Amino acid sequence: MKKELELKLVKLYPEILQDYGGDMTKTCMAWGMSHGNGWYNIIEELLQTLDKITANKNEKVVADQIKEKFGGLRFYYHVEGYEPNMFDKFRSSFWTFMIRHKWGVAYNKIIDFKQIFFKSIQEKIRDAVHHAESKSYKTCEICSEPGKTRGRAWRTTQCEKCYFKSIKNNPVD
Repeated sequence: MKKELELKLVKLYPEILQDYGGDMTKTCMAWGMSHGNGWYNIIEELLQTLDKITANKNEKVVADQIKEKFGGLRFYYHVEGYEPNMFDKFRSSFWTFMIRHKWGVAYNKIIDFKQIFFKSIQEKIRDAVHHAESKSYKTCEICSEPGKTRGRAWRTTQCEKCYFKSIKNNPVD
């Protein structure tokens, strides 16, 4: 992504992108964001969602690496200050109990109830990242138009126009 777009995101979300341009022996954010400009809106929407999820909480999301891989967006992160509360521990042991007794299918029938009332911060963060990564497989990495994953040797998500332009410039695929 262009440096000025990256710096714009760093300015908007300094806590999440705190390692941007840091020491390359400690973070992969030293190299910036390794993807095309077309995913800027997806990244900005993800960072905004993560910022809202962790607002006024002890936990904060820190990006470890943001890149393209196999034609899709990858957002690697860690959560600082996360301490599972009593409810998180109960939910985890309840889920383990349900799986151990093969009641997981019955438990999944009340998943909507669980999502409304019992979703932890970790799950909300994971869902937001998964949503952004899924969206990237339908968005051109170059121009942000609707696209699809293409290529054999090197997978990329591009629209028709950008894909044929790249084939014209580099016919080996």
